[in-house]
Amino acid sequence: MSSHQKPPLSFYHERQERQLCLLHAINNLLQKKAFTKESLDKICLTLDDRNWFNPHRSMLGLGNYDVNVLITALGEQGLSVSWFDNRLRSDSIVMDRVTGYIFNKQSTAIWYYLTKSRHWFTVLRMMDGRYYNLDSKLSRPQPIDDFHSFINDHLDKGNEVLLITKPENAESCISQPKVSRVKISGFAEVAPEESSLIDKVRGYGSTMRRSTLGGDSLDREKNEVVRAPPVHQPETWGEMFKAWPKTTLCIVSNEFCERFSYYGMRTVLTLYLLNVLKFNDNISTVFFNGFTVLCYLTPMLGSIIADGYIGKFKTIFFVSIIYAAGQILLAFSSIKNSESPIHPYLDLAGLVIIAFGTGGIKPCVASFGGDQFDKGQERMLSLFFSVFYFSINAGSMISTFISPLLRSKSCLGQDSCYPMAFGIPAVLMIVATVVFMLGSFAYKKPPPKENVFAEVFHLMKKAVSNKGKGQKRNHWLEYYLNTHTCESDPKCLELRREKRNKKLCQKAQLVDDVRQLLRVLVMFLPVPVFWALYDQQGSVWLIQAIQMDCHLWGSTLLLPDQMQTLNAVLILAFIPIFQVIVYPIVSKVIKLTPLRKMIAGGVIASAAFVISGLVQVQVNKTLPNLPDDGRSYISILNALPMNPNCTIIATTPQAPGNTYKIFQNTSIYDDNYKEVDGTVKINSGDVSFSFTYNCGSDSDKASGYPQFLNGSTESGKIYSLVVTGLGAYMVEVVPDKPTEGTGEFSLSLNLALDDDNYMGHIALCRIAKDNKTEKICDPTHPEDFYYYEVEYNDGKNTDLCNVLSYSSPRPESVGKYASIYDFKPVRPGDWGIYYLGNLAKSVGMKSLSKDEVNTTFTGVRLSVGAQGGVYVITLGGPKANPVKYVSKIVPDNVISILWQVPQIVVITVAEILFSITGYEFAYSQAAPSMKALVQALWLLTTAVGDSIIVLIAALNIFSDGALQAFVYAGAMLAIIGVFTLLSIFYYDYHYYTGHEEVDETGEFIDEDAVSLANAKDTFEIGNGTSNKGFSSDPWDEHF
Repeated sequence: MSSHQKPPLSFYHERQERQLCLLHAINNLLQKKAFTKESLDKICLTLDDRNWFNPHRSMLGLGNYDVNVLITALGEQGLSVSWFDNRLRSDSIVMDRVTGYIFNKQSTAIWYYLTKSRHWFTVLRMMDGRYYNLDSKLSRPQPIDDFHSFINDHLDKGNEVLLITKPENAESCISQPKVSRVKISGFAEVAPEESSLIDKVRGYGSTMRRSTLGGDSLDREKNEVVRAPPVHQPETWGEMFKAWPKTTLCIVSNEFCERFSYYGMRTVLTLYLLNVLKFNDNISTVFFNGFTVLCYLTPMLGSIIADGYIGKFKTIFFVSIIYAAGQILLAFSSIKNSESPIHPYLDLAGLVIIAFGTGGIKPCVASFGGDQFDKGQERMLSLFFSVFYFSINAGSMISTFISPLLRSKSCLGQDSCYPMAFGIPAVLMIVATVVFMLGSFAYKKPPPKENVFAEVFHLMKKAVSNKGKGQKRNHWLEYYLNTHTCESDPKCLELRREKRNKKLCQKAQLVDDVRQLLRVLVMFLPVPVFWALYDQQGSVWLIQAIQMDCHLWGSTLLLPDQMQTLNAVLILAFIPIFQVIVYPIVSKVIKLTPLRKMIAGGVIASAAFVISGLVQVQVNKTLPNLPDDGRSYISILNALPMNPNCTIIATTPQAPGNTYKIFQNTSIYDDNYKEVDGTVKINSGDVSFSFTYNCGSDSDKASGYPQFLNGSTESGKIYSLVVTGLGAYMVEVVPDKPTEGTGEFSLSLNLALDDDNYMGHIALCRIAKDNKTEKICDPTHPEDFYYYEVEYNDGKNTDLCNVLSYSSPRPESVGKYASIYDFKPVRPGDWGIYYLGNLAKSVGMKSLSKDEVNTTFTGVRLSVGAQGGVYVITLGGPKANPVKYVSKIVPDNVISILWQVPQIVVITVAEILFSITGYEFAYSQAAPSMKALVQALWLLTTAVGDSIIVLIAALNIFSDGALQAFVYAGAMLAIIGVFTLLSIFYYDYHYYTGHEEVDETGEFIDEDAVSLANAKDTFEIGNGTSNKGFSSDPWDEHF
């Protein structure tokens, strides 16, 4: 076929719209607009009066008409339809008696196995005597140089050829052996033995099958057909149940368990890195997304092992064992407390093993399931993939909801339960492996085949080494052919025998396929950047959610890691909405192509990060206001006795001109959300404060209060200066918000008692609604019991971090000390503060029961309902009846976590448009021999995208999350701009005609990127050739 000869200008050629290929084929055959969608719909109703669920068209009304509609429509035009027996060859056709040809071929869209959709197109002989392909998916009609080869190649592929003739030529258009005719409602009769040639499939259109042709052969010497026993394809649910390969149930169950295992672990991983391994935000992001990088690098290795060495079955089995071992290792490691020396080494080892496991089996499971079906079981295969993808979605969606709940429970003496959150996925991975092996004796196990990765690598390597040798070539890959000899190449010889053409060269075709692959790879330019945005949902966006208010109502929380469930739910909802509503409506305004969808998706992804940045701007106002290098901030708490009521007036020469007033039992702090700038801001180093007091009429009672304090500060630190009746002291505070993800606030306790230097254990016990305060402390319920212990875990740990003397003129202050306890995350609620007489928890001992723990109530209650704030509670006065003083260091989280919903909705829309469409674009534009490779490279783009996240986080480029989000949004827009230019000026759609096409679907399926896309895209890539050569096309035809 030549793409450089322009067809006559008198062609009538309709272009593809929705699923109306049969309508276009009929009108292109008749060379006029003889029929419309409405007229074909009317024919459907004459064949079957059901408006909904009409068996002759798509139930959604998008077209997809069956052969009965074709026969009826052409009958109205005085034409007859004859089915050409594919056991014959093209030389049996008396072409002068044929008006035109209509081909019916398997769709090349990626969703073929899910929808069983087929494609109709027309071939006509024009006035110049040449045959032209009028496929509606071509930009223009294409001339066919060798029509006989064209027909025979389609027949060899199992495609159908229908001969359109005048009624008087119907019986004579075929030489011996005579072909049977298809007849519906009022036309010529159908031969009894051929009566099942037309399959009236209900639902999404129909497919043509040959139930009487399976295994038949043509004896050319006797010029007669040798009949083989009919191959019956199961149609009813009962027939399919009986014929169904029962081993696929093991495969589907295995996939459900594996996806539950993977997503269950991954959902809580960032919080584990933050809270158990004690990594900061950036390092946690590095390891989370670095783990994702490995998960998407290893599928290529798994594919190479399966296809080139041991086969899919053994690959799945052995890699699943490794996978389960990694999950067990991570679960075991999480049992140990954060101080254990096994952290983080054992955890990271487990993650590496898991990454190799999930990546290794990713390219194998789906295609291995497809291998279990026989030829002629296409409907069952379609149903299998629907069930398979449902199991993927079910496993991932359920686990992303359940794992955060498991993580938030208390167990093993901790107020969170990562051993359960990791242990359940580990158990399910073991179950997945066992279930898979249950079918081991009954599986069909295809042997390994040649590795396309190695073949392409060898071709490129040889082309480079041959450059400069032999004849000059137009493209560098063609230099490979300089040292190639077809006569010594088994593949070339096999191809020549198969096609009966001594001029064919398999390696020349391979060179062309790789050239097209490289063109597709250029169009992968924006894909890694998209993944760099999309995959921040599990790391950066999760950290943002931790900094927000998780309250929904009452005590009900929407956990930060549960927000990832929303994406899974939305994509399931959005796919049918886009397929049935959005795409058809938009296509009425503008022609939809994959590249246009991808560009729109990239722009929308950028918009998602603009929204995320705007949300982060508000969240930043509730984050700690940290000093720059060389600066220090000081918060001052007035913890003077309640009687008299005195106001402190503090000054410091390090902040000249500023006077700080601190009222009774209050503190000064920064709150950007309320636009409060309260702390003392000084250059780090030595600092001195002077205090005066305004006590009203009781000024004489302030004579014993501290008059000054001298101290020093370090660069970038925040301090709390506490003024009590005994004196003043200053201590460094930790302003970090809690990262546990269950709504905690951070609390430190200071004991500045008048009559006791208490330096013992302290407990916080939850007070129930009955307000009982006696015998309520229960160390076996960590969510209701928090402890500040001294010298525990064999003396290795202590929560008493400092003991400070007072700066005071009072003699009685000599020998008195303030005890400073660490900051700990505490869940909101009503709490009582208790003196703890014995160790309640420690390594090597069982947590004490409620009756065993020795507690004394201080009489102090603390009620905090907000999340994310950082507080210092100071107890002053007598030990038996202390007074509570509250100092807020960092404001509470006040931005609702529901403000994340818009950005998640928008990024999900972007995923529909960009990720799913891009995956189909890459698949359809690759040559059939390159489809497995291009899918592996598509997965590789995810690894590259996550590498971008890792690099930016590791370099710690951004200290402001909002600025980082805006930069990502700008980068996405910029790269989409380049992609748009490439779409217009560089890339031409390339389609593969029947003589080139070998469908190899199911070889390599990205479960994460497209597992939820169980619907056929309205832009269905069909047969045709490259647009290149039509220089007169308007620019938007390329776009």
